[in-house]
Amino acid sequence: MWIPISIDEYVKVHLKKNPNESENILRVRLEAALDDYTNGIKCNCGKDIWIVGSASSPFGCYSCITGKEHPAGEYEIDSALEKRDKYGRRHIDEMNPMDINGIFNDNGYEINKELIKMPSLCLTCVKFDSLDWEDDILCSLTRSDDSDNETFVCYNYRKGKH
Repeated sequence: MWIPISIDEYVKVHLKKNPNESENILRVRLEAALDDYTNGIKCNCGKDIWIVGSASSPFGCYSCITGKEHPAGEYEIDSALEKRDKYGRRHIDEMNPMDINGIFNDNGYEINKELIKMPSLCLTCVKFDSLDWEDDILCSLTRSDDSDNETFVCYNYRKGKH
């Protein structure tokens, strides 16, 4: 799991452990790595670059730089930790495995059930307001998958007494 840290704080921590390193050069490398990250530069393996690590090993992700799959108590620049796609969604590959819960679409993006449009057809279904968690997940995924279509189609629809 990442430890969020500002560039200023990281520079202090790093220089305490590496007193012979130049503060100005370290800042320039960190800011350049953050700019690369913000501009979508990826590691050769396709993952997002690790800002702190890329200050020393340019354009590298955590896995490629350290050989480990997930960070455990490693620093990362705080402004990079909440990266979202252009729609404000988080991708499952960019989340700490211990924090993953909820539902995700086929592309790996988290689905916020409260933001999915509710078609009028759903309001007349017996599964609307069901306490069954499996129905809730299936209905949420169906609405999410079909949200961009003009006509909503649900093959699991069952007319209710509403």
